[in-house]
Amino acid sequence: MRALYVHIPFCDHICSYCDFCKVFYQHDWAERYLDALSFEIEDKKIYGDYDTIYIGGGTPSSLSFHQLEKLLKLLEPFSHNVKEYSIEVNPESMDEEKIKLFIKYHINRISIGVQTFHDDLLSRIERYHTSQKAIEIIQLVKQYGIKDINIDLIYGLPNQQLHHVFEDIDIIDKLDISHVSIYSLILEDHTLLKNQNYQLLNDEEDAYWYDEINRYLKEKDFIHYEVSNYYKIKPSYHNLVYWHDEDYEGIGLGAHSLKNHYRYENTRSLTQYFNHHYLYQSEKLNNEDELFEKIMMGLRLIEGIDIEGMNQCFNIDFIRKYQNVIDKYFHLNMLVIKGNYLKTTALGIKYLNNILVDFLSIED
Repeated sequence: MRALYVHIPFCDHICSYCDFCKVFYQHDWAERYLDALSFEIEDKKIYGDYDTIYIGGGTPSSLSFHQLEKLLKLLEPFSHNVKEYSIEVNPESMDEEKIKLFIKYHINRISIGVQTFHDDLLSRIERYHTSQKAIEIIQLVKQYGIKDINIDLIYGLPNQQLHHVFEDIDIIDKLDISHVSIYSLILEDHTLLKNQNYQLLNDEEDAYWYDEINRYLKEKDFIHYEVSNYYKIKPSYHNLVYWHDEDYEGIGLGAHSLKNHYRYENTRSLTQYFNHHYLYQSEKLNNEDELFEKIMMGLRLIEGIDIEGMNQCFNIDFIRKYQNVIDKYFHLNMLVIKGNYLKTTALGIKYLNNILVDFLSIED
């Protein structure tokens, strides 16, 4: 599957928990950025149709109507046979005209950064939309025929209780949303909440909330297919490219690409990007690097790792190579093998980082 990721770094404001590659929106900067994006596409000689295109950020919807159209025209040559064409938006920067524009250029999946439907919690994390605005945008998107909608939620917010998350899920269920991504709040350095010494859920609390959220989403007929992702109709094809550790092209500030055993990382400097120095570094992945990345990504998926696929891809006996690690976590009820797939249990998925550290420690 050919996959293209496009990064738009601009935001109308910076949320108190965010450490993504982003800058405040300025009209002139956005214009220069789109020109630089066009240069990168031409310089890389990107061509042909892509099966999935994902426009992420930042907040792509922070671009003006005309800038969004300029972006979508730029990407149009790659979207003639696209199966899944996604864009991330925030409710406060969306309107009916932008939705019409998305449909004109064949976008068929929208991911909306809601985080919570509780206005008091939104204000504590410096989100600038209201619950009502989010609901209105969701209904408008559906009205125009886009049914593949993802809602981003966060748990562990300041003053949030578990029942607040259940209420968020109830609203999603009533709105007939088909996909949910829900993440535990993480505080990176230099974010406002980190500087305010906000205390996250401890490990025991986080594990309990995670179990209860999984249970409640299952009651609402959501299928859990990745650590933080759930669907009713279909998973995100684009994100499955990442989780299956397949090649993809990434363009824009801070974007990554994986191509022919090389990983490429773009600069996070807007000045450098404006000056057409988009590539920051490249790295050739050796066999062990690629093996571990497939393990790391594969264990995020509920389906787990295809053992026979790993044997064929890397010419190894996967079980024998990692026998000690697998046995250890079998006995701890954190890993199981079902139908030739190695997967985490409900307990193991909460300790995935520990499991991965042990896999990483195994050398030939």
